[in-house]
Amino acid sequence: MTKLIVEFLGLTTLSKAIGKSIVIELPEGSTVSDIFPWLTSRFGKKAASALLEPSGQVDDTIQVIVNDEGFLKRELWGGRLLRNGDTIKLMLLVGGG
Repeated sequence: MTKLIVEFLGLTTLSKAIGKSIVIELPEGSTVSDIFPWLTSRFGKKAASALLEPSGQVDDTIQVIVNDEGFLKRELWGGRLLRNGDTIKLMLLVGGG
């Protein structure tokens, strides 16, 4: 199993429901994409409404940072293998003017 720290930034509803950070364990060989189904299966509607569009896809406003390496492009999520001890930040990215 791969133990990870997942932090939630700007996701107020989710942070109030499960905390600002949690430790999760995923099977070896898991990728960034695997975090979302784990969260929604574990925390149900609160996680789904904070992270997913009604279609079930990850909301376009959600961004991911792995180990403070900068934003990970969405098309790379499925190929980014997670390692034991990784810190994953899930952020709500909003624009303003």
